[in-house]
Amino acid sequence: MTRFEHLSERFLTALRAGGGGVAGACHACVRVLPVQRAAIVIDEHHAGVQPWFTSDEVAAGVEAVQATVGEGPAVDAVATGLPVPVTDLAGLGGRWPGFADALAGTRASGAMIAMPLRLGAIRFGALDLYREAPGRLDGPTLSAGLHIADLITAQLIRARTPLGDAAAPVIDDALWLEQPLASRAIHQAAGMVVAQSNSTVPDAYARLRAYAFGHGMSLAEVAAAVVARRIRFEAG
Repeated sequence: MTRFEHLSERFLTALRAGGGGVAGACHACVRVLPVQRAAIVIDEHHAGVQPWFTSDEVAAGVEAVQATVGEGPAVDAVATGLPVPVTDLAGLGGRWPGFADALAGTRASGAMIAMPLRLGAIRFGALDLYREAPGRLDGPTLSAGLHIADLITAQLIRARTPLGDAAAPVIDDALWLEQPLASRAIHQAAGMVVAQSNSTVPDAYARLRAYAFGHGMSLAEVAAAVVARRIRFEAG
């Protein structure tokens, strides 16, 4: 058995033990890779990258910032189809100014790398892996992370193509397609903004993101407030 075959076996075993789906995949990454936390974000039409699951509150804070400001490692990984490393979340410099400013208010520290979830030109999202200590991932860990990202991509493809290879591992496909409530609320809120302000769909998402950034809120928090009719967007 090759190293990657052994890694695949360990990952799929941990995935099943974690209940399958995106949540199980995040937990499996932490179990089989030398990382302390993980997150999976999905690139959603108009809304951009949105967190579908994070392994802990620290990762959740980072992913909420990326989703709100619309920039960061995962955003670039989806755009380029290449891994995007961050050696120190506490010292980002000027690459992503909005992301860096908003991240300063969280407990994020250490290193991070965003692995694209892609098949050819199709980009599904990104797998974000975190280490508590700053620094670059070593070569073996990087290659292992890329392999895990490919396994996750295969599961996403399988879930969206029920008539795929019958010999593939049997994992509950529905769990891979279960959109988080926060993500659903964002799309519902955008629809309400379109109706309230007579704006286009892309403009509605942009207005939600701008409001969140300007008021120190996450995109999910603003969406929840719009759905609950605590925030309203007028025309103009």
